[in-house]
Amino acid sequence: MKKKLTLSFFLSLLLLFLIPFTSFAAEKTTVPIEDLKPAVHLEKPTLQPTGGTLILSDSPETYKEDGAFYRDSVTGEFRIFWHHQNRSGETRTVAVAITNTSDQTVQLFDKGQGVTADYYPDVAGKQALVAFLENKSEKKYVTTLDPGESYFLETSAEDLYTVSGIAQFVVYNKHGNDKGTVTVTTLNYLNEKPENPLDVPVLPGDTHTRGTFPHFERTGTLNYDTELGNAYIRLSSAASGQWSDKLPGEYEAGVSAVDNNEPVINNGNYGVTYNLDIKIANSLSSPQLIDVYDNPSGGFGRYVMSWNGHVSTSGYLSYLNAWKFADLNVGANGNDYNFVTSLPGGASGPSVIYFVPSSN
Repeated sequence: MKKKLTLSFFLSLLLLFLIPFTSFAAEKTTVPIEDLKPAVHLEKPTLQPTGGTLILSDSPETYKEDGAFYRDSVTGEFRIFWHHQNRSGETRTVAVAITNTSDQTVQLFDKGQGVTADYYPDVAGKQALVAFLENKSEKKYVTTLDPGESYFLETSAEDLYTVSGIAQFVVYNKHGNDKGTVTVTTLNYLNEKPENPLDVPVLPGDTHTRGTFPHFERTGTLNYDTELGNAYIRLSSAASGQWSDKLPGEYEAGVSAVDNNEPVINNGNYGVTYNLDIKIANSLSSPQLIDVYDNPSGGFGRYVMSWNGHVSTSGYLSYLNAWKFADLNVGANGNDYNFVTSLPGGASGPSVIYFVPSSN
């Protein structure tokens, strides 16, 4: 027994040194942003919109009475992002209702969801995104809906609590396996859920955004060479204006189906996941240690990064600081990585991603 334990121990040590080309920083590993400057701007990658429809429900962001926040019809695969704060003085239910508005029986499948209620809006947004990224997977059967039937995803919200959620579904006609059509309603209510969510009046909007957008994901390839030294790229930058540093293909126009189909822009791309291939070339031709940071240059919040499938989260972070979420041991021939992120509810964009040669 002692011999087996010793062998196991040494095998574990061997694996520890062979495998971890990437390690992940603790939540509070931050530095002043000035420590990362000067830095060069990386060449902007062209992003490709992929995935199904995005339903964005962030208006009205605060509410005091029963009503629907947003409603629209979708076909096939879709994602819903909702973020609403209860200011009614009493506990209410915030829900996503999915109603079969077709003339055929449909089957609903879940492809990942995260929903959180919290007093702090940025905490709710962070926790919801973490749960979504960790649970995003192959489709799982949820329910079968006959014409007129609805499925409710409900969350209780105490007064002053924010419910933040992100959920992805796909719907098929039960017979024929074609893509099915449903109507999504985001809403809140004090007592029992409504018998027909389509009958719930839509609340007036505010300065935030609600709408329907063609795609819920962006893919692309970002290139960095170690010989550049400190370098950065902005994600979720403003779509327009003096602060815009958006990437080609980053934004799509949407419409608000409850506001006479007026055109809308999802500034920050809330609910959109960035799924990037990171290709690090190493012209220095010897192993290099590279730290990867996030800086919310437009404000503050709590942020979530998935690097090679490992999800990391920041504490409260402001534009004055940068959070190190990964350290990379880049081989002499370079390395490739997968990077997935999204701007959480309650957080400000853009996320400025810095690649910094380590001094350690």
